[in-house]
Amino acid sequence: MDGQRTDIKKIIALKKAGWELERIAYEMHMEAGEIEDEIAKYMERSMKKKKQEEKEGEEEGRKSMILLSERQMKEIYERAATIGAKEALKFFEAERKKEYKGRADKRLGNTKLLLRNYHMLKDHAEKSVFGRTQMEESALDILESMMSMYDNEVIIESIKRSATRTAVIVSHIETMLGLYEAYCDKSRSREIERRRYEALWDMYIAASTMSPKEIADKQHVSKDTVYADLRIAIEKITALIFGVDGLTVR
Repeated sequence: MDGQRTDIKKIIALKKAGWELERIAYEMHMEAGEIEDEIAKYMERSMKKKKQEEKEGEEEGRKSMILLSERQMKEIYERAATIGAKEALKFFEAERKKEYKGRADKRLGNTKLLLRNYHMLKDHAEKSVFGRTQMEESALDILESMMSMYDNEVIIESIKRSATRTAVIVSHIETMLGLYEAYCDKSRSREIERRRYEALWDMYIAASTMSPKEIADKQHVSKDTVYADLRIAIEKITALIFGVDGLTVR
């Protein structure tokens, strides 16, 4: 049989050419059953070989990916070494400044949000006075929670979720406004600082708030001056509300 197996290629070739088993058997000096067995064995060996080749191909592919990753990592390390510590520090400093500016902008935005909603929050706290409960959460805790929210309505609703929480934030705003007023009164540029404080008060805090034009008419200055005063005043009250010098609230 081993001698016959060496001619399996001829058997397969004759089979593909359309020869019947009996004719192939006669040609190969074998029985038809033997021819059929040899063809079955050949097909089985071919299938095993194909599966083995596919498996080896997959393993080779994985090795190539691993080698590619190692090459890429080496290139990254070499590039980092070329750039050097100085460039790396510049990159991290730029990222730090970007993050700091983002938080500063967020603090300013949240301050404006609190000022715009001051009367509504104060009214809510006063009308809900009997619903207040003792709480450990401080004003700075509430302010820090605002930094992770990006929907104004959600921020205000989070403050209003309890009378105590609302009262805490309103009290904090009023305390910082008092400190800001004291700062303005003691400033060397008292007249200018006082004008800025009053613009902020009339715009957001007064019982009857005023428009920038009305404030300009009251103070006998231009609307551009009012807008500039409000911008500076909001920056200063933001530093007080969220922490001196605009430090990250902890």
